[in-house]
Amino acid sequence: MADAPAGGTGTQPAAPSSSGMTWMFIFLFMMLILFSGNTRQILGDAIGFALNPLIGFGGTNPIWSIFVGTVIIVSISQTIRHLMTNWIKLADSQAYMKAFNKEISEARKSQNQQRLQKLMEMQKDMMSKQMEIQGMTMKPTIFTMVLFIAFITWIYTFVTIAAVDRIAIPWNHEYVLEVGSLFSGGVLFIYIMFTIPLSQMVVNIWKYITFTRRLKALDAKEAMGEVTI
Repeated sequence: MADAPAGGTGTQPAAPSSSGMTWMFIFLFMMLILFSGNTRQILGDAIGFALNPLIGFGGTNPIWSIFVGTVIIVSISQTIRHLMTNWIKLADSQAYMKAFNKEISEARKSQNQQRLQKLMEMQKDMMSKQMEIQGMTMKPTIFTMVLFIAFITWIYTFVTIAAVDRIAIPWNHEYVLEVGSLFSGGVLFIYIMFTIPLSQMVVNIWKYITFTRRLKALDAKEAMGEVTI
């Protein structure tokens, strides 16, 4: 571990904290919209004007409507998340934090007070780095949350007007597509079943494309003798 820089004690984590509070306020505001019945209904009806003609299928096959809509939303949201995230910087910061915490743990176990004191002095810099990691992961989450809320409100209104309210799934041949109190109905469960594997698939595809290009670029530079460490 490198020693703390001379100006380490003068770091001011107020700016990252203020930014974090702003994102938290936006998140709470969106959740308020989601839990407000009237607002949810109005938003869902408005989105329905665009989605019903595209993927509504006349309300005769709601499971396909939810699936196609989930594919679209997951693809857009995970693309935004990928493009807004510096994966290499994120992995580097997380590895640095892990190594720092390991150093503190070992210093405490060995009762090396001098080493422990030096690490504790570096902790202010580490708090700033931790806030940077949180901000890096929070920003794309806000944008993806907007898409999630928009799609959920559409599902909420679409299922209530769909011509079919029962579907067959492996463990239940007459699974009722009910909304309930938004999060207690079966529709959200169906959405989550689609979202988890699709999200992993889209993320891994983007990572494969991005890192394959990066490795090819590094190989090309290495072949030309221009690699810099």
